[in-house]
Amino acid sequence: MDRQRLARIFDVIQHLAAHGPCNVTEIATALDTPLSSTHDLLKAMVDTGLLHCTEKNYGIGPRTIRAVLSVVDSIAVQRLARRHLEELVETIGSDVYLAMSGGSSVIYVSRFAGRRRVNLDLELGRSLLLHSTSVGKLFAAFDRNVYQAMMAKPRPALTSSTRTSPAELDRDLASIREKCFSVSRGESIQGIIGLATPVFGPDGSLAAAVHVSALRTALSARQLNAVVRQMTATSHAIENDLAEPAASVSA
Repeated sequence: MDRQRLARIFDVIQHLAAHGPCNVTEIATALDTPLSSTHDLLKAMVDTGLLHCTEKNYGIGPRTIRAVLSVVDSIAVQRLARRHLEELVETIGSDVYLAMSGGSSVIYVSRFAGRRRVNLDLELGRSLLLHSTSVGKLFAAFDRNVYQAMMAKPRPALTSSTRTSPAELDRDLASIREKCFSVSRGESIQGIIGLATPVFGPDGSLAAAVHVSALRTALSARQLNAVVRQMTATSHAIENDLAEPAASVSA
């Protein structure tokens, strides 16, 4: 898709969001685009669910609405989680991330730097490997779409500790569901431990995950359990704010 056509798609959505349902002539006039190409674009947007058409008028479609709601939910979760994640950083001293899913992928959406930095390139907005990261496996354990994506995609052995077979991964996911946290011990990068705890939304679905990365040599078994307890408490605090967002804003 060329850049101009992509820009026109956003122009159409923005115009309909501001003015409500319109016919093809009204949209072409407002955007100063040829009638024939505007009609072709609107038809393609209807076919993909971005718009819907009733009689001769076009309006915002279900796919666009779902995308907008997902963005709004993501922003709300990040806003409500911020103070809890900042408190967690102060408590444990390690880098803390907030991760969310985008359908069948998982990305980091927020990062909070700790005192004990781990030199990792954990890029915000970049899709994570699902089979070898604590966050990826956490979402796969609780989200069917992510699970199916993990099993359908290539699963390279990044280190000697990486699980790649369906049987191994299914055992890991069952343990994650039982314990309600995820651990990756050098499965993506040798010597690095990744920890993840779930944040469930009011409807019971997995809304986000709290993630911490640390050097394996810096965490004894007792320290790891203590960090997981603190992360779990942070996840519960975020869940409470998601359930009562007005009270959180007041606080």
